[in-house]
Amino acid sequence: MTVNRPAPAVHRDLAWALKQQATRAGERAPSVRGADWRLATVTLVNGDGTVAAEGIPAIRRPETYRNPAVGDLIVIEQASNGNWISPGRTAAATDNQFTTFTPVVTGAGSATWATRTGWYTRHGSLITVNVHLVVNAAGSGTALVAVDMPTAVHRGTRQVLTMHTESTGPNGSHIGNGTCAFFAGGAATATSDRLRTSSNDGTNRDANLTGADLLAGGTITIQGSYRAA
Repeated sequence: MTVNRPAPAVHRDLAWALKQQATRAGERAPSVRGADWRLATVTLVNGDGTVAAEGIPAIRRPETYRNPAVGDLIVIEQASNGNWISPGRTAAATDNQFTTFTPVVTGAGSATWATRTGWYTRHGSLITVNVHLVVNAAGSGTALVAVDMPTAVHRGTRQVLTMHTESTGPNGSHIGNGTCAFFAGGAATATSDRLRTSSNDGTNRDANLTGADLLAGGTITIQGSYRAA
């Protein structure tokens, strides 16, 4: 037996259904919903200052979100007109302001190292770095000693980092000051072009460090900031 529902009940059901439909439509429409934010993982870095994430092809980056990379976990926010922006990456589990690395040293010949370590921090394309080397067994040869930085170095202009040496250098054991130099031009690499030091002994000799200048127990400290490629 079919029971006809009273007209008011049918109207109430229809009104409820229309309301639910409007709610669902509003949830999907930025112009109705207003601003929104959520977490997303970067899947593509575009060449126009945007990134793609969660199927959204163009999420604008402000100046503060630099050096984006695929896999970044970011916050994304949507304006009421539907456009997306990301203020940047979320923080890691621990805040490591400085990153350690093991610098590559070439041209040292037979030298071995009691200490070969470094650390750096990055702000955009500006790298602040420290390299600390302690010679174990003496070096050999006439090749120029070179040290790698944690990133490729910009070669549009010459760049130099300060260097301090003790018990090593040209003309035997002495304390000296100098530079770790990166020449302008050519391919951007992480490798320095030369380590040039001046002795503080009577000869006051300036020269590039070679493998033979690395004496057992000697130390080399390189520190400063450079522009990354």
